[in-house]
Amino acid sequence: MDERDRLIRDIKHSGARIVFVGLGCPRQEVFVYEFAKELSMPMLAVGAAFAFHAGSVSQAPQWMQRRGLEWLYRMTREPGRLWRRYAVLNPVYVFLIALQWLKLHRPDAGDAFEPHGKRLYG
Repeated sequence: MDERDRLIRDIKHSGARIVFVGLGCPRQEVFVYEFAKELSMPMLAVGAAFAFHAGSVSQAPQWMQRRGLEWLYRMTREPGRLWRRYAVLNPVYVFLIALQWLKLHRPDAGDAFEPHGKRLYG
């Protein structure tokens, strides 16, 4: 039995009826996608929520949160980890959403996480 199988077994036998996944983007989204069939329960990708509640990562001041600038605060705290997400991936995401909105592109959901038929998480 490999690690993936053990993890699925442990979650199923834990009695949990919901799974909160806090692995960071995009690992948590890939995890939820790849384990959805084996774990027939709701799974929520919660990002840094646990780190915020534990106090190990500070949140932006309220005035920044109210103005949608928490991303900027986090970028100043962890530039080495977050620069690619905010400078490269977010503009690509917005561009792809615009293409869909203009009906110029319709993605195949099956290709999103398995581009070469291989698992990306487990």
